Amino acid sequence: MDARNTQDLILAADVLVVGGGIAGLTAAISAKEADPAVSVLVVDKATCGFGGKANKGGGNLAFLEPDDDLDEMLRFRVEKVGSYLEDQELLRDFLSGTYGVLKRIETWGCTVFHDPDGAYVYVRYWEGHPWRMALCEQDITESMLRQAKKLGVKFVDHVSVVDILKDGDRAAGAVGFSIIDGRFYTFKTKAVILANGCQNYKLMRRWASGRGDGIAAAYRAGAEMRNAEFGSFINWVFADTKEVCQGAENVLYNAKGENISKAVRPKIEADLDSKEVVAWYKAMLAGDGPVYANMPENEIAAFSQKAFHSDGVAVRPITTAFWTRTIGKAMAASTKPGPMQEVFPGFIGEQSPVRVDHQMATTVPGLYAVGDIAAAGSAWAGAVPAPPGRMRGGGMMGAMWMAMRGGPAAAGYAATAGEPAVDAAQVEALKARMFAPLGRQGGIEPQEMVRAVQDVLSPVGNTIYKSDARLRDSLERILAIKGQLALLTADDPHHLAACNEVVSMVNSAEMFFVASLERKESRGWQIREDYPERDDAEWLKWVVLKDDGGEMKVWTEDVPIDRYPLKP
Repeated sequence: MDARNTQDLILAADVLVVGGGIAGLTAAISAKEADPAVSVLVVDKATCGFGGKANKGGGNLAFLEPDDDLDEMLRFRVEKVGSYLEDQELLRDFLSGTYGVLKRIETWGCTVFHDPDGAYVYVRYWEGHPWRMALCEQDITESMLRQAKKLGVKFVDHVSVVDILKDGDRAAGAVGFSIIDGRFYTFKTKAVILANGCQNYKLMRRWASGRGDGIAAAYRAGAEMRNAEFGSFINWVFADTKEVCQGAENVLYNAKGENISKAVRPKIEADLDSKEVVAWYKAMLAGDGPVYANMPENEIAAFSQKAFHSDGVAVRPITTAFWTRTIGKAMAASTKPGPMQEVFPGFIGEQSPVRVDHQMATTVPGLYAVGDIAAAGSAWAGAVPAPPGRMRGGGMMGAMWMAMRGGPAAAGYAATAGEPAVDAAQVEALKARMFAPLGRQGGIEPQEMVRAVQDVLSPVGNTIYKSDARLRDSLERILAIKGQLALLTADDPHHLAACNEVVSMVNSAEMFFVASLERKESRGWQIREDYPERDDAEWLKWVVLKDDGGEMKVWTEDVPIDRYPLKP
């Protein structure tokens, strides 16, 4: 099939939003609220309002009440989570703005639950925990979709955006194709907002929506990347069912019956920590495996019940029904019932390295990025994979908060920017590269390359507990796969989209290993076997990447710690 036999389509708008999930919808609504005269178009590879991760998660929104201690929370994040690699100014803005986000999305028709006295229903991980989690319903993006349409936002579904158009140094729109009929799309816009997710390498079902297409498009457009080495998040998985085991990180035992969790984290923490993954790795190497989760000790299970109920009453009927079905299916599928369940770390990724400033502008004029694609690149999260950046509820809240800044900023840019010039030769060159795999004879199927990339990324010794030798070997394997990308073959638009996803995955994997090799210390989720200590004297730095004539240029920038209130 030649998917180019359909007529090309050219669409124009002031602002193009790539991604119709929670970040993209928030950006679109915020842009229209900031300037109703600005035309906004949202494009999604799936279906706007139903794609992304927000409607598949727990519905927790991290926030601080106005009377909560902002300084205490800031200190907790910087000292206990982000290891002083945060942009503390941006982090403070985020923390202080979370309550306002809740108030604002309620005006859009989103359901956030309240007690009878009007206060938000919330949960904490333990008494005195420094942040709260409000509870929202799982149809939050459907509510946003209705609000966006009411404001006049336009939508295009089932179109994969592949590349950013440029007019000199500035963004001038984008190009892509329909995954249904292969029609080629040219979007001519004054500003572009990337909101199409992080990189998750298609390994874990719940997180499989993060394909990194926007990351690769931004990189090819010349945007800088930051904190790419922090893209190795995992979740604990039952060995028999391959379903997520929430809370296993607190109750891990080796085959000798020794609690290996307590050895590395004596107190329950807010989220997974790379230290437990290393403990699992060392136990397996020492012959002390398998590793088990003692489920009756799992305090997160009790916490999860609180997260779905208030005073014994279900407060989120849609969410509760979804998770009841999911958990019930996992339990029914278990072939080894009992308290001690074998678990292993399932690699997710959560790489989100697109560098943005405090208004969510990338280093390419007219190009913005919000949500999962730029959480670590914004540096609010510090030395952790983001979202949620070891801050449960921080993923959805962070996506909306970033989008509420990026949307108006992009609208303001578009209102004053002149019409960009779109070079026909540039469009044709991008189109030719995009459709090159179609009908290629004797090539490599995209899924074969996906598995090859996954084989490199999934082992703990390559991505969590790193060493120079293993990182170099992994990078060499990724570069070998990169050398075969010109052999990708597709026979329909769906396979063509898969080919582009492979290219994006290889790009992200190369970033990860290049940046990991550059950072010669252990900090947060960067743990080096050969550099086991945190080195504030030499490595209080951000690792930055950029395309330089087809080569990946890497350098470091000092974190401006002198102007921040918290210092190591």
